[in-house]
Amino acid sequence: MNSYILKKDDEEKKVLLYKEQTGYEFSPKKGIKRVKKITVIDEDMVSSILEDKVVRAYNRLIKIIYSLITAGDETTSGDVLVAYTELDRIRNILLYKYNQYLKKQFVEKYTKKLYVLELELKKVHVMELTDEIEEERGKSR
Repeated sequence: MNSYILKKDDEEKKVLLYKEQTGYEFSPKKGIKRVKKITVIDEDMVSSILEDKVVRAYNRLIKIIYSLITAGDETTSGDVLVAYTELDRIRNILLYKYNQYLKKQFVEKYTKKLYVLELELKKVHVMELTDEIEEERGKSR
């Protein structure tokens, strides 16, 4: 297996080729040939890559919750469950999977944002449950 070090900056840095280092590993998209795995060792680059991943997942969660809020009467408990599952997945990624790579301020900021979204989701869930209860009362004889 060949090892390559890509260097873009003009500053001189000492590079140890034979030191065992741990970093963030990922495989590229399917369209890339001949590259099976990429290992990023630079901490700043790793944190920026993972922060972008978390921000994208958070934005996707906001879109899901927004669609639940704007749907009004058409929300079901399954839709709310999907949003809860996504919220819990992002929280677990922040606190456990990427915690060693991300900055503490970033993790705290997004856990607070997730907490606020969870409160909003609970409001939607309560409104959806009250609608279901009212429908059941109307159908009984």
